[in-house]
Amino acid sequence: MRSKYLAAMLIAAGLPAVSVAADEAEGATKWSGDIGVGLLFKRGNTNSDSTNANANMSRDSAKWRHTFKADANNEEEEDPETEEYYRTDENYFASYKLDRKLGENSRNYLFNVLTYSKDNFSGYHYEASYAIGLGRRWIDTDRQTLDAELGPGYRVKCLDPQDTYFSCDKAEEDAIARIGVKYELKVSDNTVFREDFSTEVGEEGADTRAETSLTTAINSKFSLRLRHLLEHDSKAPDGTKESDHTFSVGVVYTLK
Repeated sequence: MRSKYLAAMLIAAGLPAVSVAADEAEGATKWSGDIGVGLLFKRGNTNSDSTNANANMSRDSAKWRHTFKADANNEEEEDPETEEYYRTDENYFASYKLDRKLGENSRNYLFNVLTYSKDNFSGYHYEASYAIGLGRRWIDTDRQTLDAELGPGYRVKCLDPQDTYFSCDKAEEDAIARIGVKYELKVSDNTVFREDFSTEVGEEGADTRAETSLTTAINSKFSLRLRHLLEHDSKAPDGTKESDHTFSVGVVYTLK
């Protein structure tokens, strides 16, 4: 079973090189997107430091569409007795999705998506998945877009803590069905609403990730973003909760 997962990883790793070469021949647009950073420092009855960062990048051409996402959250709180700081939150997430459009004017496309997450307070050492399937852009106007996707995949959840990010002595592995929905609405010339939802359903439970954001431009380079992230595991390990909610307000730098 592990060999099947590794084979899928290798296929996914090889696809970007092929598509990038095709993009260059087609005169694709450059990478665009944004990078957001949030900081929170508390001093007084409670002393704590929190940081969060996220990146959203995309590249589009006549045949290929690339999407890259990354998130990182860290929080430390001071023990009032020892005055030493200890970590209360640490998690990382990254995903790369490659879409192959099925025709110049077709709204249908094939997708490949590879995800990796590491949360030191989730009960798992890390989680990784790969899925491939069919997607369709149901709405495509200057004001809004709506994509929906469905396809099979494979998921690995590492149970034993390790010092590395990929090795694992004991893991839960299962086939999954992945459903994804992405919606974007230009509320005004300066404000954009986004909803990015995905769920992976298998014998080991359903993992759901839903990101909702409202971004308002301050100028041509910087924006203010209000963001809510829901992460849900229907079969969370003992001693952990099924859902995590992250609310953040931060400054976003736009890359064009």
